[in-house]
Amino acid sequence: MKYIRKIIVVLLSAFTIAFCLTGCVYENLDIRLSKNGTGSISTTVGLKKEFVKQITEAGGSDPFAGKETAEVEYDGEEYITYTETKEYTSFREMEKALSELIFEDENLGELTEIQPGYNDNDVETDPDEDAEDSGDDGLPSVVIKENKPVFKSVKIEKDGSKYVFDAVMNAADNEIDGYVLSDVLKFSITVEMPAKISAYKNGKVDGKKIVFDNLDLSRENELYAECSVSSPVPAIVGIVLAVGAVVAFVILKRRK
Repeated sequence: MKYIRKIIVVLLSAFTIAFCLTGCVYENLDIRLSKNGTGSISTTVGLKKEFVKQITEAGGSDPFAGKETAEVEYDGEEYITYTETKEYTSFREMEKALSELIFEDENLGELTEIQPGYNDNDVETDPDEDAEDSGDDGLPSVVIKENKPVFKSVKIEKDGSKYVFDAVMNAADNEIDGYVLSDVLKFSITVEMPAKISAYKNGKVDGKKIVFDNLDLSRENELYAECSVSSPVPAIVGIVLAVGAVVAFVILKRRK
């Protein structure tokens, strides 16, 4: 999901950080589990519509140029969003993918600054800039003090007819140019289970979907959802018995 990372670079620029409003960035991780043990993970990143307008009016490049976007309303604010989705053939693959998400500036190594005179294919640095203020690749670095995985633990499993999503997010001690990341970023996780959710911790449930909204990245967050899929066997057996009873009744009646 390289392009998602490219959008977040707007937070690294001294030019754009000056325009950044509270909650100017929205990110949602959408995890969908299927009955057959497959699933998908989608990442959506949005920037406040007003924020994008300020960037372009000041001469910056459009971070969504050439991409298919959507306008959504979140927490009373309008955002321009872009989504990337990856399909997985097993829950184990999904566990691995989520476990490998990390809080570190290495994720931003391929990004480029979005400033007047720059475009998404340019990488320009100030040769006089103090080395400790830049990443290894010469880009301004995000100051994230610990390179932690996003998730402390992730378990996605199917046990008979029971499906469980159980995860704990690590706390991220992070800031960008003196700004606390949670001040500019609204982060949420959505999990869609194969059936109606029967047990959960935290989050808001609507049928088979649970949303962990406006997560505080400065502390650990526990995410849990559970559901059970009804087996069709009892229903089939019941139908067979009912049909058998009708047939037996007809046969007995004819014999009389």
